[in-house]
Amino acid sequence: MTQFHVNKLLLLAVLSASLNAWAGDRPYLATSTAVAEEDDDGVWSVATAYQQVGINKILSGSVEYAFNPTNSIQFDLTHTLDTEADSAGQEAEIEFKHLFNHIARDGWGLGVSASLVFAKPQDEVWRHGGVTLNVPFSLSLWEGDGLFHLNAGAMKPVDENLQWTASAAIERKVAKGTTLFAEIARQGDQNLLHGGVRYWLKKDKVALDFSLQRTQGPDQSAEGFVIGLNLFDL
Repeated sequence: MTQFHVNKLLLLAVLSASLNAWAGDRPYLATSTAVAEEDDDGVWSVATAYQQVGINKILSGSVEYAFNPTNSIQFDLTHTLDTEADSAGQEAEIEFKHLFNHIARDGWGLGVSASLVFAKPQDEVWRHGGVTLNVPFSLSLWEGDGLFHLNAGAMKPVDENLQWTASAAIERKVAKGTTLFAEIARQGDQNLLHGGVRYWLKKDKVALDFSLQRTQGPDQSAEGFVIGLNLFDL
């Protein structure tokens, strides 16, 4: 087999991993929330993150627009570099989320989100990668100082079998401007453990995240970290 074909196979493997990448609301990697912010009416938010997981380096950015507190659309762009194979791939995701109620009023929230995924291997054109459907549930804890999140859903990558997804996450304010968070998730035959700290540089406006993660599948596992910067209510 020529070196060209070897590199192509490695690139396809990177692309496949990208298509199965975790996607969730920051600071989470795999968990969406059903939290309706009462003042989210015609506002933007921006999130950027850098991850290093095993041999992969991942740079991502997302832009979200809230039409009103219960309806939003989000665009994510991710660039993944496999340092061992020296190959890269990109992924884009467009997600629409609708929440059925307000957690501030009811103490809990329920919603539904649907997204389209597109992928671009190195030196190739963009292609349709798959669709996902998710049902997020959130529960207010500790008199509003904490939240519990539960997700259930499915994703259908192109030319692959349907994969069921599930995750649970929790967060709690532990000091002024500081929140701890953790999540556990399963997607197909992949498992994720992830947790860290969010520090508000400016209350409800600018947040810095730092976390550790571990992914595990049938054939291999990897550990890494995530650093994220988030801007809200723009």
